[in-house]
Amino acid sequence: MYFGYGANREPRMMQAITKNPNLVGHSILIKGLRLCVQKLDQVPDTIPPTSPAPKSARQILKDAGWPETFESYIVKPDKDGEVFGMLWELTPLERELVREWELVDYGWYKDMRLKIDVGKDGVFEVDENGRFPVQTEGLREDQKVDREVNGPHESWIQPPEDFERVAEICTRDYLERTGQKLEGTSSSGTESRS
Repeated sequence: MYFGYGANREPRMMQAITKNPNLVGHSILIKGLRLCVQKLDQVPDTIPPTSPAPKSARQILKDAGWPETFESYIVKPDKDGEVFGMLWELTPLERELVREWELVDYGWYKDMRLKIDVGKDGVFEVDENGRFPVQTEGLREDQKVDREVNGPHESWIQPPEDFERVAEICTRDYLERTGQKLEGTSSSGTESRS
């Protein structure tokens, strides 16, 4: 189970990343997380040892054509926070495609493994003893954010068409690099994001 927030709560976005038009998702509100916004200059500009390419996350974003005004949602633990999103049922490959999109191995987001449980009013709460394991990605401890988001928010912090364009390139690059294929898709003849 994967918790998608921001644009990743939208079926349109998740289909662009995974190429699966039949994803199953469930609306969910999770308490114990805080939604934040990062600006491009707050995205790491170092190359971690886990990086599949000799580029920083910030450089990859710039090379993909994102403007200097680029912003992105990111979550962090916060006992008083709550974030609305979708709980997606993903295959292991679909989860890896989302990790690639979020530049986890490139040092931007970090993997988060949450345990959630149903709290009062059917709202899910992060609970270390929770019954439902959920994966997502969020803020690394050494990163800063521009601002916190409280209450309802738009899914798209950048134009959806730009997200979809970059997701197409990201997914194709990942499939080419790893030699994997999605059923019914081809990973050849694509432009590169790096």
